[in-house]
Amino acid sequence: MVTRKEKRNREKEANYFFEFLKIQKHFFKDLMNNLKKVADHRHQSYITYGPEVLLFTMMLKNMTGLKSMRNMSERFNKEECIKNVGKVLGLDSLEELPHYDTINDFLSGLDVNELEKLERI
Repeated sequence: MVTRKEKRNREKEANYFFEFLKIQKHFFKDLMNNLKKVADHRHQSYITYGPEVLLFTMMLKNMTGLKSMRNMSERFNKEECIKNVGKVLGLDSLEELPHYDTINDFLSGLDVNELEKLERI
């Protein structure tokens, strides 16, 4: 039987982001490419972040159990997080993650049918 102390030590060593990526690559191989295909309703001259960055950031927020958009922006604004998201999405450069206002703007105009397409893939 595993003691509580052993369990805490195992959790310290666990890399949950890496575990998520293994699951994603096994069960949802094309997820990142499909996120890129989501139609963006915003005016093209204002776009800094593609739909894949915005949607993946929201997925991370929900997977990590963060309750507020503001908390998400604060917690994810770290070099390591920015670098990892860029690497996962196959982006050459990602200098910042989007602010929660940018994500809210994108989500407020997002057609639900676009998300339903992701569900069917």
